[in-house]
Amino acid sequence: MTAPAMSFRGWSARRKRTAGGMSSRPLALLAAVTAGLLAGGMVLIEVVLVPFWRAAPPAEFREWFTAHSGRIRALMVPLGVGAGLASAASAVAQVTERDRSGPAAVVAAGATVGVLAITVTVNEPANHRFVAGELTGPETTELMNRWARWHHVRVVLGLVAAGAATLALAERPHDSAGLGSRRRGGRATRRSLR
Repeated sequence: MTAPAMSFRGWSARRKRTAGGMSSRPLALLAAVTAGLLAGGMVLIEVVLVPFWRAAPPAEFREWFTAHSGRIRALMVPLGVGAGLASAASAVAQVTERDRSGPAAVVAAGATVGVLAITVTVNEPANHRFVAGELTGPETTELMNRWARWHHVRVVLGLVAAGAATLALAERPHDSAGLGSRRRGGRATRRSLR
């Protein structure tokens, strides 16, 4: 078989393995990056903001939160939605393609959905109560403790999502140039084009 025929066969086989000829690798990369950014933002909140909030008197915390929560939300909501969409699309693409990275992509998507579910059902309603101006000092402290407990769960899920998305990306085949790279004996080699 001639080199052009071999190259066409390799290209044709790769095309059949992907949705419409497009590799799911860009989706895996996008999922890993957005899940990592989301997890990083939540860790920052966990390590810097939660201790600061807990140390502040309830009235001062509510005042600070009312002044600044909009900025935090403006960053974290798009990250959460982006990570959710990217990880779900990546999981669907990798499972559809029957890649060995599919299970890790599904774990990443599931963990990201868990982050979003907790955010929507626990943390966002609490955020609205913090800024509504109706809480007493003890109610603020109790709600902050509940918010923080659920945030701990979000952080763990976010780290799982980022790790699983990175693992899914690492397990993807590395043929971004489409030149027919192959693994032989643990080393990547390129077929010569004739």
